[in-house]
Amino acid sequence: MRLVNIIDNNHEHTEYLKYTGSFKREKKLTLIFKRTNYKKLLVLIQKKIIYVFIEKEKSRRYPQDIPGPRALPIFGTRWIYSSWFGFYNLNKIHEAYKDLFFRYGNIVKEETLWNIPVINIMDRDSIEKVLKQSGKYPFRPPNEVTAHYRQSRPDRYTNLGLVNEQGETWHVLRTALTPELTSNKTLKEFLPELMMVTDDFIRLIDMSRNADNVVVNFEQLCNRLGLESTCTLILGKRFNFLHESYIDPLGQALADAISGQFCASRDTFYGLPIWKVFFTAAYKKFIQYEDTIYDIISVLVENAIQEETDMCPVDNVHRVFRSILMAPTLDKRDKKAAIIDFIAAGIKTLGNTLVFVLYLIAKHPHIQNKIYEEIENITSVSGPITMDSLRGAVYLRACMMEAFRLLPTAPCVARILEHKTELNGFTLPPGSVILCHTWLACLNKINFENANQFLPERWLNDTPCKSSFLVIPFGYGRRMCPGKRFVELELQVVLAQILQNFEIDFVGELQLEFEFLLAPAPSTNFIFKNRL
Repeated sequence: MRLVNIIDNNHEHTEYLKYTGSFKREKKLTLIFKRTNYKKLLVLIQKKIIYVFIEKEKSRRYPQDIPGPRALPIFGTRWIYSSWFGFYNLNKIHEAYKDLFFRYGNIVKEETLWNIPVINIMDRDSIEKVLKQSGKYPFRPPNEVTAHYRQSRPDRYTNLGLVNEQGETWHVLRTALTPELTSNKTLKEFLPELMMVTDDFIRLIDMSRNADNVVVNFEQLCNRLGLESTCTLILGKRFNFLHESYIDPLGQALADAISGQFCASRDTFYGLPIWKVFFTAAYKKFIQYEDTIYDIISVLVENAIQEETDMCPVDNVHRVFRSILMAPTLDKRDKKAAIIDFIAAGIKTLGNTLVFVLYLIAKHPHIQNKIYEEIENITSVSGPITMDSLRGAVYLRACMMEAFRLLPTAPCVARILEHKTELNGFTLPPGSVILCHTWLACLNKINFENANQFLPERWLNDTPCKSSFLVIPFGYGRRMCPGKRFVELELQVVLAQILQNFEIDFVGELQLEFEFLLAPAPSTNFIFKNRL
């Protein structure tokens, strides 16, 4: 029924409108309704909606619009890292990303084989948005070359392993393999053994000094420490890789193979991806190093299993090893693969991080003295270092946190988007591969005041540093490195004992290399002077 009929047939309503002075306005509205062509009105509304939608689509930007280096058909942008005609060196990938962000802005698109886009981001809000998206089974892109190799060896591997698997398979592995490794109780009971490992490392430093108190190639000693401590934690026995007058050839071969494997992974990932078509030199090296790592750790595992059977040890050093061996839902191949991944990751993560922290402390004597005074105060009251006394090492942990910010071993975190997401004005579909460059974000003055300076004090005040999604050297969320607590504990113990025994300095300036992780370039020459 038309509005005019309603009004004309309602005398009381009309009188009310006259009384309130709105009768003329209502009558005008009635005439408008009488004269309106509803079909034309609907067409106008429809056109307006379409216009608004088109304008919104015009303003919306998609992955193909993201700036980045020119992509070649099939091969994508990997040509920029080619030694023949590219712009960047493979061992300086970290510098390449600095340049790419400088050229193209806070979001940069690369393309892998078959022109699959990889989106790089470095602004804090976008990184936070991506990392917050993680669900029950967070997805991260696997290392392609590792995945390809393990799929080709079903005799050794039933899956891609804890680092590279996805979804429910990853969840099963994580649940079965990591509880003891991440347990505070395990670390507390392992501390006495860790103290003995550290004592051996201090003796190794002492014996390795030349007449000028310089330890040449100190990074090699740090890798031996990572090897000894990680094998002791994972396999439950000492292997004497820290002997001062004897370098175990098995340990040295394992350390070299792990370093080579990381470099070969880098070369296959960033180089032209023709290794998927035929075996390249980089892929052949990767297979060689993978086989060496597998063979050596298999020997160590079998020896440890035999000793476990013969001696039936009940001490707490064997907790992690026993928990892996007794995981009821896993195949023996899964258990061995997990041990390989734990040991390989532990050596490089611990070794590189120790060099970085010591370098920053060595270059700042006043900070070094403050740590020494803090450790002396703690040990003068409680005696030898314990888990409880380490709670008082507040300044030492602040120095570690600041080192994680300035020189993280893992400079970025990778994720696969689970939902449609807008980043920097670009709409990205589910399944997009994202590299969150947390290290470069940490060096941005927008996120940290005096971002390029080593200032542990920034972690002591009550002002939030907005770092929850930036200073994450062990990853974030459910896919965080399970060895995080172990590495942090060992760093505290080792740093405390080094500074109790030595005044440290560094010869020259530290140079960095990219080995799929951020690593110190050989050689790192530290000066260790006895404390008076």
